[in-house]
Amino acid sequence: MRPNRVPPERSLALVGRAEALLSTGFVREATVLLRPAVDSRLPEALLLAARCAFRDHDFATARTLATDAEDLFLAQDRPSLVPAARAVALLAGGPGSPTAVADACDRHGHHDDAAEVRLRHAPGQAAALRHRGTSRSRALGWLARARLATTRRDAVAACRAGLALHDHDARGDLVDIALDHALSSADARSAWRWNEHRTAVPDPAVTRARAELRLARVRGDRDRIARLEREIRRLAHSPPAVGRPAVPLNDVVDALGDRALLVFISHRGRLFGVSVTGRRVGLHDFGEARTTARHVRSLSLADAPHALADLDRLLRPAGDRPLVVVPSPELVRMPWAALPSARGRALSVAPSTSCWHRADTRPLRLANRLWVAGPSLVHAHREVEALRRAHGGEVRSTVDGTLRGMVGADVAHIAAHGVRESRHGVEDELFSYLQLEDGPLHGHDLDGLAGAPSVVVLSACESGLARVLLRRGARVVVESVRAVPDDRVVDLMVDLHANLAQPAQALADAQARHGDLGFVCVGAG
Repeated sequence: MRPNRVPPERSLALVGRAEALLSTGFVREATVLLRPAVDSRLPEALLLAARCAFRDHDFATARTLATDAEDLFLAQDRPSLVPAARAVALLAGGPGSPTAVADACDRHGHHDDAAEVRLRHAPGQAAALRHRGTSRSRALGWLARARLATTRRDAVAACRAGLALHDHDARGDLVDIALDHALSSADARSAWRWNEHRTAVPDPAVTRARAELRLARVRGDRDRIARLEREIRRLAHSPPAVGRPAVPLNDVVDALGDRALLVFISHRGRLFGVSVTGRRVGLHDFGEARTTARHVRSLSLADAPHALADLDRLLRPAGDRPLVVVPSPELVRMPWAALPSARGRALSVAPSTSCWHRADTRPLRLANRLWVAGPSLVHAHREVEALRRAHGGEVRSTVDGTLRGMVGADVAHIAAHGVRESRHGVEDELFSYLQLEDGPLHGHDLDGLAGAPSVVVLSACESGLARVLLRRGARVVVESVRAVPDDRVVDLMVDLHANLAQPAQALADAQARHGDLGFVCVGAG
């Protein structure tokens, strides 16, 4: 049975949309979107699908699609596009001369493809051309320079220059190289600084400009390409300064006061930690990252004394101070209150040090309270009614009602079933949701708020919505990192709200009294 073919103009439109998706990392979404155009044998679609397969490490498929695209370009007498197809096939393990392919790509304007080929097969040439071409080809040139550098100073300088070009694909490799040097030199401050680049949220203006640039290249709109290149260069040199995190470490040290900061860094299979206690900054090697990940998973399955003891040692560098923790991916779902040295101890978790510092500067407001009960939790209405009687405020149950209520609320408490969505193993906060009376309240709904309440309590199973709420201006979000037994939550939440002027300590005391239910204080508690 032959696949349904779509008109050429619609196929080209799909290619443009898929190109924008691919440029921002949505590889599989771009692949799915391209299928009708691929089935129609549009060579531009085959080439872009080959790029998607290559990015998804499906090299056999990438070679096949790129070769098919090359054959069609030749059959249609469009030789200027053949070098791009040959470059993708070569990168995916196909035959050909890297030098000849790269030179042909440059002659026909495919500078990004030329840079990728040289990065893989002739890094010296790629590094030599780092001051020429598109923003992406220059970023890849700086990546080549960083890999070839023989001194830490030269490598770090190349990483800074490459990051200034805001290339999505090169970013991770550049940061990893800089971290290699910081960790091998036992430079705790540099390790902290470069790890902040990992957790930094890209400037939306840069992301949007890059997506438009990709689309302009597909359409061959040279005037628009030139304008967008200039815009990206302008944004690259706008404050904050390139190579520095949003908040200097000395400002973080001042803001911590008597609290300790622990930043966990997963790098090349090992787990490192940067501790800040008083004005001392230290670097710690905690061993294999996969061992830590295994221990965290075991906590949700059964009582695991060995895992608890091994995880508890992660907190030793902080002494007995109140804690701020920036977790690595292995520790994102860590129920910190389960650790012996964390019981009854004020502990805040943040996606990054800069995120914590921003939240810490926001006032803690507690006057106006909003209570929301979802339909899926047996005790939700009893919980919300008990809290409303104690503290006053409004009760809502629908999506629109909740969003309207959150605009003027200082404290929002939502007792509803939460669903954490993921995309290719990565949490997708915008499509995670809370189930309310008339449907799901998604992360993208919350991301549209002009401002979030100062304190948000998500009395539900894990939802993964804390980052969205912090981005919209919340100071503190209390959420669970595992399934919650809702019959035990009511008394804990009553105690939490009775002492909400110190959220992290109130949560620690409530879980010490009623048992660890997996709740964490995200932000600046």
